[in-house]
Amino acid sequence: MKIPSKEQLCLIGNAIAERAMANDRDATLDSEAWRALAGLNIWRIPVNAEYGGFGGNWRECIECIDAVAKTCQDAGFLITMLGHVGSIKLLADHGSAAQKDKWLPRLLAGEIAVTAMTEKSGGSDLSKMKVTASKTLKGLSLNGTKTHITNAPVAAMGMIAGRFAGLNPKKDITLFFVDFDEEGLAIGETENNLGIRTSPTADIDFKEVLIGDINIIGEPGDGMSILYQIISFERALYGIIAAGLTDGMLSLTLGRAMSRQAFGKNLADYQYIQRRITDMKMSSVVCRSLTYQALSLLEDNSPDASIACSVTKYHAGELFFRAAEDMVQIYGHVGFMNNLISKYLRDAAGLRIAGGTSDIQRVNIFNQLARQYAQR
Repeated sequence: MKIPSKEQLCLIGNAIAERAMANDRDATLDSEAWRALAGLNIWRIPVNAEYGGFGGNWRECIECIDAVAKTCQDAGFLITMLGHVGSIKLLADHGSAAQKDKWLPRLLAGEIAVTAMTEKSGGSDLSKMKVTASKTLKGLSLNGTKTHITNAPVAAMGMIAGRFAGLNPKKDITLFFVDFDEEGLAIGETENNLGIRTSPTADIDFKEVLIGDINIIGEPGDGMSILYQIISFERALYGIIAAGLTDGMLSLTLGRAMSRQAFGKNLADYQYIQRRITDMKMSSVVCRSLTYQALSLLEDNSPDASIACSVTKYHAGELFFRAAEDMVQIYGHVGFMNNLISKYLRDAAGLRIAGGTSDIQRVNIFNQLARQYAQR
């Protein structure tokens, strides 16, 4: 197994940064950099050799994402990396041998997958889902619409959370893995989002899409328990996204503070500027530490893992947003123009929402605490 060097990953991050503003304007993923990452085989690191992987571990793969995050200045690209590794983990941990054979090699080669949960009836409230698979004479037929799905415009496949008709409505959530070239499946127009624009979103419509047993992850009705495992894993990764992006902001902000003068002194000489800059550094350290702590708890199957993952996602969103606000304040009017500085703030607003809002993280933390209290 050959893990890419930090130097290789930072070079790709730098290339992403050079194109970040243009890709933000066009609301498009940096496909050139995506192919370059796939060429470094980072997706193969945690997967068993029998399915085309290197037999390493998830932490080694996540450290590669961390290295890219430090230089890329592109939150959307990192969100795509996060979702992609989540799809790989879903199949690696819960897919059958046939499902791994069918989809893992394509994911490891860089074909993009989505994780589709949100519908118009609800986002984080998964109980409101209406996409349903029903038995017909031709087989299972999938119908309904998923909304605001990250990377739907650029994906080739994905996990669709829905219901399995005929089961108890309280235990009918099922996960389906579907190719996007199936008849009856249509991707809507790319949405015009405020931030995280390089991870494009769109609706996915299912109209009598025929699927079979090969498309069901786990057993019908087991979707919720599997889904929460993947959601927790992805929430933990938001910490390194926020940390890496904050590292990039810190470098730019230090340069501004050291060179810009006001009232005869550099901005960096004023304690209120120093406070904002040191807050950035502390936010980066906190977010990165929370990610690796949460991953350790997940690996140990700790009862505190879900709480740790929501704590990580909460602080990733809030601290990154605060750091972006501080950066705009230090840059003044320049930070209010349509440029990289303001893009950070737009992206930060989206990061507070993606993967469950900050308020939803509090809800999950409280629910887990209440459950632990009841089990004393």
